[in-house]
Amino acid sequence: MSTPTRMYGPTSKAVTYTLLALLTIVALGPTLWVMVASFETKTQINTGNSLIPDPVTFQGYKDVFDQIRLQDYLLNTFLYAAGATIGSLVVGLLAAYPSVRMTFPLRLSMTAMFSLALAIPIVGLLVPEYYVLFKLGLYDTKIGLILFYVALFFPLAFVILRAYLLRIPPETEEAALVDGAGYFTLLRRIVVPLSRPALATVAIVVFISVWNEFLFALVLAPSVGNSNVQIALSTFKSAFQFNTTGTLAGATLVMMVPIAAFLLLQRQVVHGLTAGSSK
Repeated sequence: MSTPTRMYGPTSKAVTYTLLALLTIVALGPTLWVMVASFETKTQINTGNSLIPDPVTFQGYKDVFDQIRLQDYLLNTFLYAAGATIGSLVVGLLAAYPSVRMTFPLRLSMTAMFSLALAIPIVGLLVPEYYVLFKLGLYDTKIGLILFYVALFFPLAFVILRAYLLRIPPETEEAALVDGAGYFTLLRRIVVPLSRPALATVAIVVFISVWNEFLFALVLAPSVGNSNVQIALSTFKSAFQFNTTGTLAGATLVMMVPIAAFLLLQRQVVHGLTAGSSK
């Protein structure tokens, strides 16, 4: 048999890396511009004479905390994102593990139902969720919005965690059961450590999705005291009276949180997303 020809030579690699670099610049260009421009004066932003701030000003960051009190919206959004993430992980794991390790009536039907919930258009949930929260007395409350986010992302957490749990051999858990470990001890000491990549994947997806969510936060928690940063950003233009530097500074602060969260869990997320792709 003839030796297969090499598909990628030095020239092909150079072209590939150059193309990827250009695509990266195009994708990250607007984000980098917002971050750099947040340190420029309004005049420099409008004229566009230089990409480097000269002089460097922090007035936009001062305005965004003094005039808009962005810290209040950041705290609200972090509360929503953290609560939804923890809730989705707990509920998703408690539902996914029995569906993998136990046999009970309608187990496959339940699994299919939870998985098919991902196909429901989320916009279609707006009106029924409004009435549910209103009837429960949770409309325009932080806890009501957190519970809604937990329910919204439960199917995603269930599917990801179940797919990962299927890869874990049951022998380790059986040995722990023989040693006298209870159900929740088994989850805490065996299942959770082994499922860390999948848990990190769910956590980062839910956290970033809730952090960037706008529609449901606007409809289900419309008061100023319950607003998140996305709603605050939408009001920056009128509230700042065209304070361009302050608007860009606020956008930069809002973007930095999900970026930092992803960088913190990057390895775990990549491992969780690629699990099962190779043997």
